[in-house]
Amino acid sequence: LDPTKPPLRPPPPQLAAGSASSATILVTAVSFRDGQRCAYTILSALRRARHPDRVRIAVVDQALDEEDRCLPTYCELARVEFATATAEKSQSHCPYRDQLVVDERDARKSRGPLVSRHYAQLLLGDDEEFCLGIDGHSVFTNDWDVYLIKDWLEAENEMGVISTYVHHAADAVIAPNGDNTPYEHTPHICDSKVGGHGIPSNEGATIIHNATRPNLQSKWGARFSFSKCHSERRVKFDPHADWMLDGEEFSHAALMWMSGYDFYSPSRYGQVVYFNYTFNPIAVTWDKEEVTEKMDRSLEEEMAANRVKLHIGQPFEGNTNTKEFDKYTVSERNKARTLQQFLEFTGVSYSGKGNWTHRCHQLHWVPYTHPEVVEALVPGWRQEEVPKVLTTISGTNKENIEPTEVLECLYHGTCDQLATLTNGLCSDGIMHGVLMATNFLLMFGFTFYFVV
Repeated sequence: LDPTKPPLRPPPPQLAAGSASSATILVTAVSFRDGQRCAYTILSALRRARHPDRVRIAVVDQALDEEDRCLPTYCELARVEFATATAEKSQSHCPYRDQLVVDERDARKSRGPLVSRHYAQLLLGDDEEFCLGIDGHSVFTNDWDVYLIKDWLEAENEMGVISTYVHHAADAVIAPNGDNTPYEHTPHICDSKVGGHGIPSNEGATIIHNATRPNLQSKWGARFSFSKCHSERRVKFDPHADWMLDGEEFSHAALMWMSGYDFYSPSRYGQVVYFNYTFNPIAVTWDKEEVTEKMDRSLEEEMAANRVKLHIGQPFEGNTNTKEFDKYTVSERNKARTLQQFLEFTGVSYSGKGNWTHRCHQLHWVPYTHPEVVEALVPGWRQEEVPKVLTTISGTNKENIEPTEVLECLYHGTCDQLATLTNGLCSDGIMHGVLMATNFLLMFGFTFYFVV
Protein backbone atom coordinates (compact mmCIF):
# COMPACT_ATOMS: atom_id res chain seq x y z
CA LEU A 1 0.00 0.00 0.00
CA ASP A 2 1.09 3.55 -0.65
CA PRO A 3 1.89 5.05 2.79
CA THR A 4 0.81 8.49 1.55
CA LYS A 5 -2.72 7.20 0.86
CA PRO A 6 -3.73 5.29 3.99
CA PRO A 7 -7.51 5.30 3.38
CA LEU A 8 -7.13 3.65 -0.04
CA ARG A 9 -7.07 -0.11 0.25
CA PRO A 10 -8.13 -3.01 -2.00
CA PRO A 11 -11.23 -4.94 -1.00
CA PRO A 12 -10.46 -7.49 1.74
CA PRO A 13 -10.75 -11.19 0.88
CA GLN A 14 -14.15 -12.80 1.24
CA LEU A 15 -14.86 -16.51 1.47
CA ALA A 16 -18.25 -17.57 0.20
CA ALA A 17 -18.00 -20.87 2.05
CA GLY A 18 -17.29 -19.07 5.31
CA SER A 19 -13.85 -20.60 5.85
CA ALA A 20 -10.81 -21.63 3.82
CA SER A 21 -11.28 -25.29 4.77
CA SER A 22 -14.65 -25.35 2.96
CA ALA A 23 -13.61 -23.57 -0.25
CA THR A 24 -13.72 -25.35 -3.59
CA ILE A 25 -11.01 -25.15 -6.26
CA LEU A 26 -11.22 -25.65 -10.01
CA VAL A 27 -7.91 -26.56 -11.67
CA THR A 28 -7.84 -25.84 -15.41
CA ALA A 29 -5.03 -27.39 -17.45
CA VAL A 30 -4.13 -27.16 -21.12
CA SER A 31 -2.27 -30.09 -22.69
CA PHE A 32 -0.88 -30.55 -26.20
CA ARG A 33 0.12 -34.06 -27.31
CA ASP A 34 1.34 -34.81 -23.80
CA GLY A 35 -1.02 -37.42 -22.37
CA GLN A 36 1.40 -39.02 -19.92
CA ARG A 37 2.47 -35.83 -18.20
CA CYS A 38 -1.09 -34.50 -18.27
CA ALA A 39 -2.29 -37.66 -16.51
CA TYR A 40 0.34 -37.28 -13.80
CA THR A 41 -0.67 -33.65 -13.33
CA ILE A 42 -4.22 -34.77 -12.48
CA LEU A 43 -2.98 -37.62 -10.32
CA SER A 44 -0.63 -35.49 -8.22
CA ALA A 45 -3.32 -32.82 -7.77
CA LEU A 46 -5.89 -35.27 -6.41
CA ARG A 47 -3.50 -37.58 -4.53
CA ARG A 48 -1.77 -34.72 -2.71
CA ALA A 49 -4.66 -32.38 -1.94
CA ARG A 50 -5.67 -32.31 1.72
CA HIS A 51 -9.31 -32.00 0.62
CA PRO A 52 -9.47 -33.81 -2.75
CA ASP A 53 -13.27 -33.97 -2.63
CA ARG A 54 -13.34 -30.19 -2.96
CA VAL A 55 -11.08 -30.15 -6.03
CA ARG A 56 -12.44 -30.26 -9.58
CA ILE A 57 -10.18 -30.54 -12.61
CA ALA A 58 -10.94 -29.40 -16.17
CA VAL A 59 -8.54 -30.30 -18.99
CA VAL A 60 -8.28 -29.29 -22.63
CA ASP A 61 -6.53 -32.33 -24.13
CA GLN A 62 -5.20 -31.84 -27.67
CA ALA A 63 -3.78 -34.99 -29.24
CA LEU A 64 -3.74 -37.12 -32.39
CA ASP A 65 -5.86 -40.24 -32.66
CA GLU A 66 -2.99 -42.67 -32.14
CA GLU A 67 -1.51 -40.85 -29.13
CA ASP A 68 -2.11 -41.31 -25.40
CA ARG A 69 -5.03 -39.32 -24.08
CA CYS A 70 -4.96 -37.61 -20.71
CA LEU A 71 -8.08 -39.11 -19.10
CA PRO A 72 -7.65 -42.86 -19.84
CA THR A 73 -3.97 -42.62 -18.93
CA TYR A 74 -4.89 -40.97 -15.63
CA CYS A 75 -7.46 -43.68 -14.89
CA GLU A 76 -4.83 -46.38 -15.36
CA LEU A 77 -2.39 -44.61 -13.02
CA ALA A 78 -5.07 -43.81 -10.44
CA ARG A 79 -6.30 -47.39 -10.09
CA VAL A 80 -2.81 -48.34 -8.91
CA GLU A 81 -2.11 -45.19 -6.91
CA PHE A 82 -5.37 -45.32 -4.97
CA ALA A 83 -5.26 -49.09 -4.37
CA THR A 84 -4.59 -48.46 -0.67
CA ALA A 85 -7.13 -45.67 -0.38
CA THR A 86 -10.69 -46.02 0.80
CA ALA A 87 -12.68 -48.94 -0.54
CA GLU A 88 -14.88 -46.59 -2.55
CA LYS A 89 -11.92 -45.04 -4.36
CA SER A 90 -9.83 -48.19 -4.77
CA GLN A 91 -12.71 -50.15 -6.32
CA SER A 92 -13.60 -47.37 -8.72
CA HIS A 93 -12.80 -47.94 -12.37
CA CYS A 94 -11.42 -44.38 -12.38
CA PRO A 95 -11.02 -42.72 -8.96
CA TYR A 96 -12.49 -39.20 -8.73
CA ARG A 97 -13.86 -39.52 -12.26
CA ASP A 98 -16.93 -37.49 -11.34
CA GLN A 99 -14.66 -34.54 -10.48
CA LEU A 100 -12.97 -34.49 -13.88
CA VAL A 101 -14.15 -32.90 -17.10
CA VAL A 102 -12.07 -33.24 -20.25
CA ASP A 103 -12.47 -31.51 -23.59
CA GLU A 104 -10.68 -33.76 -26.10
CA ARG A 105 -9.62 -32.00 -29.30
CA ASP A 106 -7.74 -32.79 -32.47
CA ALA A 107 -4.19 -31.46 -32.17
CA ARG A 108 -4.14 -30.72 -35.89
CA LYS A 109 -6.75 -28.03 -35.31
CA SER A 110 -4.96 -26.34 -32.44
CA ARG A 111 -4.52 -22.59 -32.79
CA GLY A 112 -2.13 -21.98 -29.92
CA PRO A 113 -2.19 -21.53 -26.14
CA LEU A 114 -4.39 -18.44 -25.93
CA VAL A 115 -7.23 -20.11 -27.83
CA SER A 116 -6.75 -23.29 -25.79
CA ARG A 117 -7.11 -21.36 -22.54
CA HIS A 118 -10.37 -19.99 -23.89
CA TYR A 119 -11.66 -23.56 -24.25
CA ALA A 120 -10.54 -24.27 -20.67
CA GLN A 121 -12.57 -21.30 -19.41
CA LEU A 122 -15.66 -22.79 -21.04
CA LEU A 123 -15.39 -25.71 -18.61
CA LEU A 124 -15.84 -23.44 -15.60
CA GLY A 125 -18.86 -24.33 -13.47
CA ASP A 126 -21.15 -22.09 -11.46
CA ASP A 127 -20.12 -22.93 -7.91
CA GLU A 128 -16.31 -23.10 -7.75
CA GLU A 129 -14.84 -20.38 -5.55
CA PHE A 130 -11.15 -20.53 -6.51
CA CYS A 131 -9.58 -21.16 -9.91
CA LEU A 132 -6.04 -22.35 -10.62
CA GLY A 133 -4.84 -22.15 -14.22
CA ILE A 134 -1.80 -24.26 -15.12
CA ASP A 135 -0.18 -26.07 -18.02
CA GLY A 136 -0.75 -29.80 -18.39
CA HIS A 137 2.70 -30.84 -17.22
CA SER A 138 2.71 -29.57 -13.65
CA VAL A 139 3.47 -31.37 -10.39
CA PHE A 140 1.61 -30.79 -7.10
CA THR A 141 2.87 -31.30 -3.56
CA ASN A 142 1.16 -32.33 -0.34
CA ASP A 143 -1.56 -30.03 1.01
CA TRP A 144 -1.19 -27.70 -1.96
CA ASP A 145 -4.85 -26.70 -1.76
CA VAL A 146 -4.52 -25.48 1.84
CA TYR A 147 -1.27 -23.59 1.24
CA LEU A 148 -2.52 -21.85 -1.91
CA ILE A 149 -5.63 -20.48 -0.23
CA LYS A 150 -3.58 -19.43 2.80
CA ASP A 151 -1.14 -17.57 0.54
CA TRP A 152 -3.97 -15.86 -1.32
CA LEU A 153 -5.46 -14.70 1.98
CA GLU A 154 -2.08 -13.22 2.94
CA ALA A 155 -2.34 -10.81 -0.02
CA GLU A 156 -5.38 -9.25 1.73
CA ASN A 157 -7.05 -8.52 -1.59
CA GLU A 158 -10.27 -10.03 -2.95
CA MET A 159 -9.03 -9.08 -6.42
CA GLY A 160 -5.60 -10.63 -5.91
CA VAL A 161 -4.14 -13.09 -8.43
CA ILE A 162 -1.16 -15.21 -7.34
CA SER A 163 0.92 -15.80 -10.46
CA THR A 164 4.49 -16.58 -11.43
CA TYR A 165 6.78 -18.78 -13.51
CA VAL A 166 7.11 -21.72 -11.15
CA HIS A 167 10.30 -23.64 -10.47
CA HIS A 168 11.22 -27.00 -11.98
CA ALA A 169 9.87 -30.09 -10.21
CA ALA A 170 13.23 -31.21 -8.85
CA ASP A 171 13.84 -34.14 -6.50
CA ALA A 172 15.55 -31.71 -4.12
CA VAL A 173 12.23 -30.04 -3.30
CA ILE A 174 9.64 -32.79 -3.88
CA ALA A 175 10.05 -35.97 -1.86
CA PRO A 176 8.76 -39.29 -3.25
CA ASN A 177 5.77 -39.10 -0.89
CA GLY A 178 4.88 -35.60 -2.13
CA ASP A 179 6.29 -33.60 0.78
CA ASN A 180 7.53 -30.17 -0.24
CA THR A 181 10.75 -28.40 0.72
CA PRO A 182 10.24 -25.10 -1.13
CA TYR A 183 13.09 -23.13 -2.60
CA GLU A 184 14.23 -20.14 -0.55
CA HIS A 185 13.93 -17.92 -3.62
CA THR A 186 10.56 -17.16 -5.22
CA PRO A 187 10.22 -16.26 -8.93
CA HIS A 188 8.86 -12.73 -9.37
CA ILE A 189 7.80 -11.46 -12.83
CA CYS A 190 8.60 -7.78 -13.03
CA ASP A 191 10.13 -6.74 -16.36
CA SER A 192 9.11 -6.72 -20.01
CA LYS A 193 10.75 -7.16 -23.39
CA VAL A 194 9.67 -6.66 -26.99
CA GLY A 195 8.15 -9.95 -28.10
CA GLY A 196 6.86 -11.32 -31.38
CA HIS A 197 5.15 -8.79 -33.69
CA GLY A 198 6.47 -6.02 -31.41
CA ILE A 199 3.98 -6.89 -28.65
CA PRO A 200 5.29 -6.49 -25.09
CA SER A 201 6.17 -9.80 -23.46
CA ASN A 202 7.33 -10.86 -20.00
CA GLU A 203 11.00 -11.20 -19.24
CA GLY A 204 12.09 -14.26 -17.31
CA ALA A 205 11.37 -13.99 -13.61
CA THR A 206 13.76 -12.44 -11.14
CA ILE A 207 13.76 -13.75 -7.56
CA ILE A 208 12.78 -12.63 -4.09
CA HIS A 209 14.66 -14.31 -1.27
CA ASN A 210 12.65 -15.90 1.53
CA ALA A 211 9.40 -14.08 0.79
CA THR A 212 7.14 -14.36 3.84
CA ARG A 213 4.03 -13.16 2.03
CA PRO A 214 2.91 -12.53 -1.56
CA ASN A 215 4.52 -9.54 -3.27
CA LEU A 216 2.77 -7.16 -5.63
CA GLN A 217 4.05 -7.40 -9.21
CA SER A 218 3.12 -5.73 -12.48
CA LYS A 219 3.07 -8.88 -14.63
CA TRP A 220 0.95 -12.01 -14.96
CA GLY A 221 2.10 -15.49 -15.99
CA ALA A 222 -0.24 -17.90 -17.77
CA ARG A 223 1.38 -21.09 -16.50
CA PHE A 224 0.38 -20.52 -12.88
CA SER A 225 -2.53 -18.26 -11.95
CA PHE A 226 -4.56 -18.62 -8.73
CA SER A 227 -7.48 -16.35 -7.91
CA LYS A 228 -11.16 -16.17 -7.18
CA CYS A 229 -13.13 -17.66 -10.08
CA HIS A 230 -14.91 -14.38 -10.71
CA SER A 231 -11.70 -13.31 -12.47
CA GLU A 232 -12.18 -16.13 -14.99
CA ARG A 233 -15.87 -15.35 -15.41
CA ARG A 234 -15.32 -11.62 -15.91
CA VAL A 235 -12.15 -11.56 -18.05
CA LYS A 236 -12.19 -13.94 -21.00
CA PHE A 237 -9.38 -15.32 -23.11
CA ASP A 238 -9.91 -14.29 -26.73
CA PRO A 239 -10.63 -17.28 -29.02
CA HIS A 240 -10.03 -15.21 -32.14
CA ALA A 241 -6.33 -14.58 -31.48
CA ASP A 242 -4.88 -17.58 -33.30
CA TRP A 243 -1.24 -18.57 -32.83
CA MET A 244 -0.54 -16.00 -30.12
CA LEU A 245 2.17 -16.91 -27.64
CA ASP A 246 4.15 -13.78 -26.80
CA GLY A 247 1.10 -11.53 -26.77
CA GLU A 248 -1.17 -13.67 -24.61
CA GLU A 249 0.23 -12.76 -21.19
CA PHE A 250 0.63 -9.01 -21.56
CA SER A 251 -2.77 -8.56 -23.23
CA HIS A 252 -4.62 -10.73 -20.71
CA ALA A 253 -2.82 -8.97 -17.85
CA ALA A 254 -3.98 -5.61 -19.23
CA LEU A 255 -7.61 -6.76 -19.41
CA MET A 256 -7.48 -8.20 -15.89
CA TRP A 257 -5.75 -5.19 -14.33
CA MET A 258 -8.16 -2.74 -15.95
CA SER A 259 -11.00 -4.90 -14.61
CA GLY A 260 -9.67 -4.39 -11.08
CA TYR A 261 -7.35 -7.36 -10.49
CA ASP A 262 -3.84 -7.24 -9.01
CA PHE A 263 -0.94 -9.66 -9.47
CA TYR A 264 1.28 -11.10 -6.75
CA SER A 265 4.18 -13.53 -6.76
CA PRO A 266 3.70 -16.22 -4.09
CA SER A 267 5.45 -16.39 -0.77
CA ARG A 268 8.08 -19.05 -0.27
CA TYR A 269 5.48 -21.36 1.28
CA GLY A 270 3.02 -20.69 -1.51
CA GLN A 271 5.34 -22.53 -3.89
CA VAL A 272 3.39 -25.78 -3.87
CA VAL A 273 3.02 -26.44 -7.61
CA TYR A 274 6.03 -27.04 -9.83
CA PHE A 275 6.59 -27.38 -13.55
CA ASN A 276 7.98 -30.36 -15.42
CA TYR A 277 10.49 -28.63 -17.67
CA THR A 278 11.85 -31.85 -19.18
CA PHE A 279 11.83 -31.68 -22.95
CA ASN A 280 9.04 -33.34 -24.90
CA PRO A 281 9.81 -32.94 -28.63
CA ILE A 282 6.21 -33.73 -29.61
CA ALA A 283 4.63 -31.24 -27.22
CA VAL A 284 6.45 -28.27 -28.76
CA THR A 285 5.04 -28.80 -32.25
CA TRP A 286 1.72 -26.98 -31.74
CA ASP A 287 2.73 -24.29 -34.21
CA LYS A 288 4.15 -26.73 -36.77
CA GLU A 289 1.22 -29.13 -37.26
CA GLU A 290 -0.74 -29.16 -40.48
CA VAL A 291 -3.96 -27.41 -39.54
CA THR A 292 -7.11 -28.35 -41.42
CA GLU A 293 -9.27 -25.70 -43.03
CA LYS A 294 -6.85 -22.90 -42.20
CA MET A 295 -6.25 -19.69 -44.02
CA ASP A 296 -2.81 -18.55 -44.98
CA ARG A 297 -0.81 -18.88 -41.77
CA SER A 298 0.99 -15.56 -42.05
CA LEU A 299 -2.31 -13.75 -42.57
CA GLU A 300 -3.95 -15.51 -39.61
CA GLU A 301 -1.05 -14.60 -37.38
CA GLU A 302 -0.95 -10.99 -38.56
CA MET A 303 -4.66 -10.57 -37.89
CA ALA A 304 -4.35 -12.13 -34.43
CA ALA A 305 -1.34 -10.01 -33.46
CA ASN A 306 -3.15 -6.85 -34.52
CA ARG A 307 -6.24 -7.95 -32.61
CA VAL A 308 -4.10 -8.30 -29.47
CA LYS A 309 -2.68 -4.83 -30.12
CA LEU A 310 -6.22 -3.55 -30.39
CA HIS A 311 -6.93 -4.95 -26.90
CA ILE A 312 -3.95 -3.12 -25.42
CA GLY A 313 -4.15 0.12 -27.39
CA GLN A 314 -0.92 -0.49 -29.30
CA PRO A 315 -0.72 1.12 -32.76
CA PHE A 316 -0.61 -1.28 -35.70
CA GLU A 317 -0.77 -1.46 -39.48
CA GLY A 318 -2.38 -4.13 -41.61
CA ASN A 319 -5.27 -6.53 -41.25
CA THR A 320 -7.11 -7.61 -38.13
CA ASN A 321 -10.18 -9.57 -37.11
CA THR A 322 -12.80 -7.77 -35.02
CA LYS A 323 -15.27 -10.66 -34.71
CA GLU A 324 -16.90 -10.55 -31.23
CA PHE A 325 -14.25 -8.06 -30.14
CA ASP A 326 -16.52 -6.30 -27.66
CA LYS A 327 -17.24 -9.65 -25.98
CA TYR A 328 -13.58 -10.32 -25.23
CA THR A 329 -12.28 -6.87 -24.33
CA VAL A 330 -13.07 -4.61 -21.38
CA SER A 331 -15.78 -2.06 -22.08
CA GLU A 332 -15.43 1.47 -20.76
CA ARG A 333 -18.21 0.92 -18.23
CA ASN A 334 -16.39 -2.14 -16.82
CA LYS A 335 -12.98 -0.50 -16.44
CA ALA A 336 -11.93 0.05 -12.85
CA ARG A 337 -8.62 1.48 -14.09
CA THR A 338 -7.43 2.93 -17.38
CA LEU A 339 -5.10 1.52 -20.01
CA GLN A 340 -2.71 4.43 -19.48
CA GLN A 341 -2.48 3.53 -15.79
CA PHE A 342 -1.65 -0.05 -16.73
CA LEU A 343 1.15 1.03 -19.07
CA GLU A 344 2.59 3.26 -16.36
CA PHE A 345 2.32 0.48 -13.78
CA THR A 346 4.09 -2.03 -16.03
CA GLY A 347 6.71 0.46 -17.22
CA VAL A 348 5.83 -0.04 -20.90
CA SER A 349 5.60 2.71 -23.50
CA TYR A 350 4.56 2.42 -27.12
CA SER A 351 6.87 5.29 -28.05
CA GLY A 352 9.95 3.07 -28.01
CA LYS A 353 11.83 0.52 -25.86
CA GLY A 354 14.12 3.27 -24.65
CA ASN A 355 11.20 4.72 -22.71
CA TRP A 356 10.43 1.51 -20.82
CA THR A 357 11.16 1.53 -17.10
CA HIS A 358 12.36 -1.11 -14.66
CA ARG A 359 9.54 -2.47 -12.45
CA CYS A 360 11.38 -4.78 -10.05
CA HIS A 361 11.33 -2.37 -7.12
CA GLN A 362 8.66 -2.23 -4.41
CA LEU A 363 5.34 -1.43 -6.06
CA HIS A 364 2.27 0.12 -4.47
CA TRP A 365 -1.34 -0.83 -5.04
CA VAL A 366 -2.99 1.49 -7.56
CA PRO A 367 -6.42 2.75 -6.43
CA TYR A 368 -9.33 2.44 -8.81
CA THR A 369 -10.32 5.43 -10.91
CA HIS A 370 -13.79 3.88 -11.14
CA PRO A 371 -14.20 2.02 -7.85
CA GLU A 372 -17.90 1.48 -8.49
CA VAL A 373 -16.93 -1.36 -10.87
CA VAL A 374 -15.33 -3.35 -8.04
CA GLU A 375 -17.76 -2.12 -5.40
CA ALA A 376 -20.58 -3.77 -7.38
CA LEU A 377 -18.65 -7.06 -7.26
CA VAL A 378 -17.74 -6.94 -3.56
CA PRO A 379 -20.87 -6.16 -1.50
CA GLY A 380 -20.35 -3.75 1.38
CA TRP A 381 -16.90 -2.56 0.29
CA ARG A 382 -16.14 1.05 -0.64
CA GLN A 383 -12.74 2.25 -1.80
CA GLU A 384 -13.03 5.44 0.20
CA GLU A 385 -15.88 7.20 1.88
CA VAL A 386 -15.96 10.78 0.55
CA PRO A 387 -18.06 12.91 2.92
CA LYS A 388 -20.89 14.97 1.51
CA VAL A 389 -20.63 18.69 2.11
CA LEU A 390 -23.14 21.36 3.05
CA THR A 391 -21.77 24.85 2.60
CA THR A 392 -23.13 28.36 1.97
CA ILE A 393 -22.04 30.33 -1.07
CA SER A 394 -23.45 33.83 -1.69
CA GLY A 395 -26.27 33.11 0.69
CA THR A 396 -27.32 29.91 -1.14
CA ASN A 397 -27.04 26.46 0.37
CA LYS A 398 -25.23 24.11 -2.03
CA GLU A 399 -25.19 20.42 -1.11
CA ASN A 400 -22.89 17.61 -2.15
CA ILE A 401 -19.83 19.58 -3.24
CA GLU A 402 -17.09 16.98 -2.81
CA PRO A 403 -13.54 18.11 -1.99
CA THR A 404 -12.19 15.97 -4.82
CA GLU A 405 -14.33 17.94 -7.30
CA VAL A 406 -12.88 21.23 -6.09
CA LEU A 407 -9.33 19.86 -6.36
CA GLU A 408 -9.93 18.68 -9.93
CA CYS A 409 -11.19 22.14 -10.90
CA LEU A 410 -8.23 23.85 -9.26
CA TYR A 411 -5.67 21.56 -10.83
CA HIS A 412 -7.13 20.91 -14.26
CA GLY A 413 -10.20 23.06 -14.65
CA THR A 414 -11.33 26.41 -15.87
CA CYS A 415 -13.17 29.18 -14.13
CA ASP A 416 -16.36 28.01 -15.83
CA GLN A 417 -16.02 24.58 -14.23
CA LEU A 418 -15.34 25.96 -10.78
CA ALA A 419 -18.11 28.50 -11.21
CA THR A 420 -20.57 25.63 -11.58
CA LEU A 421 -19.58 24.40 -8.15
CA THR A 422 -19.46 27.83 -6.55
CA ASN A 423 -22.58 29.32 -8.11
CA GLY A 424 -20.57 31.91 -10.07
CA LEU A 425 -18.47 33.22 -7.19
CA CYS A 426 -15.23 32.74 -9.10
CA SER A 427 -13.99 35.36 -11.57
CA ASP A 428 -11.44 34.81 -14.33
CA GLY A 429 -8.86 36.92 -12.53
CA ILE A 430 -9.31 35.06 -9.26
CA MET A 431 -9.20 31.72 -11.04
CA HIS A 432 -5.98 32.58 -12.87
CA GLY A 433 -4.29 33.50 -9.62
CA VAL A 434 -5.55 30.38 -7.84
CA LEU A 435 -4.29 28.13 -10.63
CA MET A 436 -0.84 29.74 -10.66
CA ALA A 437 -0.49 29.45 -6.89
CA THR A 438 -1.82 25.89 -6.85
CA ASN A 439 0.51 24.60 -9.56
CA PHE A 440 3.49 26.37 -7.96
CA LEU A 441 2.85 24.69 -4.61
CA LEU A 442 2.16 21.29 -6.17
CA MET A 443 5.55 21.46 -7.88
CA PHE A 444 7.15 21.57 -4.44
CA GLY A 445 5.19 18.61 -3.12
CA PHE A 446 2.47 20.38 -1.14
CA THR A 447 -0.79 18.53 -0.48
CA PHE A 448 -4.12 20.36 -0.38
CA TYR A 449 -6.88 19.57 2.10
CA PHE A 450 -10.24 21.29 1.70
CA VAL A 451 -12.15 21.95 4.92
CA VAL A 452 -15.76 22.86 4.24
